[in-house]
Amino acid sequence: MDDCPICAKHRGEGPLSGGPEIWRDDLVVVTHWPGPALLGYLFVEPLRHAAHLEDLTDVEAAAVGSAARRAAIALRSELDAEYVFSAVIGTGVARMHFHQHVFPRYRGTPDDTPWHASATWPDAPRGGEPEIAAVADRLRRYFTGV
Repeated sequence: MDDCPICAKHRGEGPLSGGPEIWRDDLVVVTHWPGPALLGYLFVEPLRHAAHLEDLTDVEAAAVGSAARRAAIALRSELDAEYVFSAVIGTGVARMHFHQHVFPRYRGTPDDTPWHASATWPDAPRGGEPEIAAVADRLRRYFTGV
């Protein structure tokens, strides 16, 4: 879809592009939020344009679920994540193209920080392009052989 910013991202174009690709197959792509960003903030997106969760085929939904699971395993294994959260919010860009957020809650995050604010906790590990690229390299091995 020409006017979809996530479809443009998949083509390497537009304002959402720039975060490293962690993994891609013929159905799904996993990318890191472009920097500066929380280290380990990932997106799982179907390659085919589908606006909402219910628009995915069963096969696409299974592929998204599998990729999100692998992302969670990678984040827990490679980063100091106490938890890994997954969210489909359905507003903003999500009204145009389904995408699932998968992100860590780092150890030491104050207990009174809500789950959805874990990514904005000021002391959470953040990085620019080099740090994000290094994290992406560490996470990729969890997707090989998929």
